[in-house]
Amino acid sequence: MKYLSLIPLVFVASCASRPQLAVRPAPPVAVAPTESLRYAEVVRAYHVGRQVDPNHPDMMAERHPVYRVEVSSRWNLHPGSPNAATLLNPPPDAAFAPPPTNDVVVAEMNRQREATAQVMQQAARLAQSYQELQKVFGEMKTVAQNNALLNARLAAAEQRVTAFEREMQKLTASPSATTNDVPAISPESNDSPKP
Repeated sequence: MKYLSLIPLVFVASCASRPQLAVRPAPPVAVAPTESLRYAEVVRAYHVGRQVDPNHPDMMAERHPVYRVEVSSRWNLHPGSPNAATLLNPPPDAAFAPPPTNDVVVAEMNRQREATAQVMQQAARLAQSYQELQKVFGEMKTVAQNNALLNARLAAAEQRVTAFEREMQKLTASPSATTNDVPAISPESNDSPKP
């Protein structure tokens, strides 16, 4: 038994005689911040008042907060800042590459610019002509309305003039029939009384 009690002392003495190593963590490698790589999850707290447990009607829970994950964490797929681009080393974007500078290409682009300027000038002239045409149409419509109004007034005036002429004829014809003049007896008439 004496020998068995010495065994743990031998292990303890052997462990104590070895040199102790201190393990320290390595410094982190420089990487982009995680906010630019991945979105954090969104957790919201909801405060619940007293409630009866629906599974156990004999139990009641006191007022307490309930935490719910509203949005899980996910990768950030939007392009980041220029610093993040250098860290992540994305491929170059073809949309931002400078166009080729060939004399033929430059001449064609200048020709297209001139053609576009001419089209824009013609469109402005066409819009101005259209506005003038609309103005002329409006004036013609007004003239046509005035002409129709004058024709209606002329027709009404002609009707009044003919009515006045008829009345004038009646007035001139009726005084001759109602005069007190005795008609002259002609010698040829046989109806005349004899003395």
